[in-house]
Amino acid sequence: MRAFLLLFLLLPALHAQTTPACQGKITTLTGAPIPAVSPELSPSGLTATSNASGQFTLPTAPAGSYTITATGRGFLPLVLPLQLPADCANLALKLDSIQTTIEVNERPDNFLATVSVSVTKSPTKLLDLPYSVQVLPKALLEDRNVQDIKDVYRNISGVTDSPYSAMTFRGFTQREVLFNGVRGNPYGSLDNDINDAGFSTSQGRLSNIEFVEVLKGPAAVLFGGGEAGGIVNFVTRKPRNTPAAEASFRTGSFAQRGGHGEITGPLFRTKNVFYRAALYAEDRKLFRYNAGSENIHLASGLSWRLGEATSLGFEYEYIDQNLLAHRLRGVPVNAAGAWLTNREWTASEPTDTSQLQARVFQTRLDHAFTSTLRTDLSFRYLNYDRPERYHEPRGINPDGRTMRREYRDQFRGNQDLSLTANGYQRIARHNLTFGFEAVRQDWVGRYGTAREAERGGPVPGLDLFAPLYGRSTFYTINPAAYTRQNVLTNRQGYFLQDQIELLPRLQLLLGARLERFNDSGRAGALPLQASLTALTGRAALVYRLRSNLSAFSSFSNAFNRAPSLAQTPLANGPHDAERGRQFEVGFKAEFSQSRVLLNASYFRIAKSNVLRLDPNFGPNGDNFAAVFPIGKVRNQGLEFDLTGKLRSNLSLIVNYAFLDSVILADRFTPSATGKALPNAARHSGGLFLRYDVQKTGTSLHLGSELRGRRFEPYAGFAAAGYAIWDIGIFQNLGPKLQLRAQLDNAFDKLYPTASLFAARAGNVPGTPRTFTLGLHFKTAKTR
Repeated sequence: MRAFLLLFLLLPALHAQTTPACQGKITTLTGAPIPAVSPELSPSGLTATSNASGQFTLPTAPAGSYTITATGRGFLPLVLPLQLPADCANLALKLDSIQTTIEVNERPDNFLATVSVSVTKSPTKLLDLPYSVQVLPKALLEDRNVQDIKDVYRNISGVTDSPYSAMTFRGFTQREVLFNGVRGNPYGSLDNDINDAGFSTSQGRLSNIEFVEVLKGPAAVLFGGGEAGGIVNFVTRKPRNTPAAEASFRTGSFAQRGGHGEITGPLFRTKNVFYRAALYAEDRKLFRYNAGSENIHLASGLSWRLGEATSLGFEYEYIDQNLLAHRLRGVPVNAAGAWLTNREWTASEPTDTSQLQARVFQTRLDHAFTSTLRTDLSFRYLNYDRPERYHEPRGINPDGRTMRREYRDQFRGNQDLSLTANGYQRIARHNLTFGFEAVRQDWVGRYGTAREAERGGPVPGLDLFAPLYGRSTFYTINPAAYTRQNVLTNRQGYFLQDQIELLPRLQLLLGARLERFNDSGRAGALPLQASLTALTGRAALVYRLRSNLSAFSSFSNAFNRAPSLAQTPLANGPHDAERGRQFEVGFKAEFSQSRVLLNASYFRIAKSNVLRLDPNFGPNGDNFAAVFPIGKVRNQGLEFDLTGKLRSNLSLIVNYAFLDSVILADRFTPSATGKALPNAARHSGGLFLRYDVQKTGTSLHLGSELRGRRFEPYAGFAAAGYAIWDIGIFQNLGPKLQLRAQLDNAFDKLYPTASLFAARAGNVPGTPRTFTLGLHFKTAKTR
């Protein structure tokens, strides 16, 4: 409440004198006039309409502080504070195009994006959002020159790596991510698996990603039940309205080979239908014994501009991934986190595989009924199959050098359908966002196990120091011994959010969501049935201290329903939903003519009934879905992000996060009370810098990642902190061809990226020094 009162005390006084009429001009970012747009002066309610030249004249108004809002069909709303009469003459309002289905701008020469579209459900300037949002634009993704989705997490404050497809977000482990603002992760799996959705050992790829949006803190109002840390949204590439082509090839360490080809542009001379087709392929070995990865990704898109206010988009993706010996656990460690053998060691055999085939279809309709009312409707279909065969480490024998292993044959598959509708309307001082979401997932799973030799099974152990692979890799598992599971999940959500202009510089946001869940299925012979209705909300304030500086404060709550497969007695169930609430306060500032953005915030999240994986796999020791409710936790911290173009030839993105994570109560493991959650580093940060050497076509890159020490409170071992550095050089060989050289982990640091749930599974080692050399061709001029 103190933060709210402080914001009110900062309100300026209003004056009563009358000012002359205000004149101005409305244009696109490139200077083209925009007619038929009606800017509104709040709180006076005075309006005007721009003519064919984009010019307008507002009636006279008393002197004082105001907000002028301008928006039109197909354009982002522009909201600016004004001080009358000082700002009254020759107003210049420049509107940016909405880029929901058709990419219309060239790649910006900056790492900064000042508007968020998908993850906020409406096109809103970041300075006017009363919560933390970060956007990683195309320019950053291209200059980072990375392929794995998890490689971008280092550039998001408060987000760090966690095993497999997971991340640690404000101290909480989670897996759910969005694509194009909706559910349907082609690299994920079961919708409400432990730690929120989509447990998978598949590797998410950036091959078809245009930019990344991050909403920090509980996102339940806009996106429904999920982890309290936040949500990450990956926006795929779209057709362009001008002809373009790209191609690339790369090679380097660990026998890596990869490349892509892409074409896009108008399909007909009428230039109202646009197409895109792309192929991505990569093949590489990994530094772990026997491990490698193969990826093929086909992507296509079609955008149809039905009129000035309507567009219809279609996308199709096919993903084929084969991870060889890649159901990787970490390297076993002692209590101090020291590895017991070299970082290349793995329990996996050369014949182990983790495969993925996914097919995605999405269509989206955008329509602007008026300049103040816009809607979008999205339908997404996903078909996902992932068979796995791998060797699992089960513990070190008394001899201190032999790892016991068992063999697992597993299959996971799901079919997802989602329908999402969103609307945005401005009525006087109210900016309404509303919508509906319906998601249906049909998930199936099957697994069988061959036991280790020490328990009478056929699977031999493996030496930690002189591993001998290939002795016995094919085992007979009785078909009757397989456990079969299926879950049918249905969820529907309805939300309404209103951002109200209370005063020219002060806005209040209120939002609520009603969500219903209904899960059914079977876990072996046991039936599954679970249902839940939840109401979530958000209340927040944002105050423009200056035109380039805003302060905000917010309160929101979250819930995360228990995994469906954990609702049986054999998984320690049934379980109640996790509940959370967050308080956050911070500020945002733009500098250097809006080329640099600074975000800083403090947050405090409290959660109850927090669930964790049961390392003993339930009372019978054979249920991989088993969880425990550990009790209450509290995470609080500070986050700092600085992004933009400091000089004409210097761009950077830098972030730092301090996290204080503590388990307040754990009735099953009292010794964990007072300790931090798994993989929750007290200090973390990231840096990426690009320096363009003038008149040479050369750019120099420097990147870094920092992680503090972490501790696994339930397995009882640590993971050391680390700092790694990357360097790169991009050289233009002409207006359309670029040579890219990159050295990741330049000093060959031996470091743990994350900890798994038991000392036998250990810490996951980071990739050693890796050199990559590539050529990139595009028809558009390179920087």
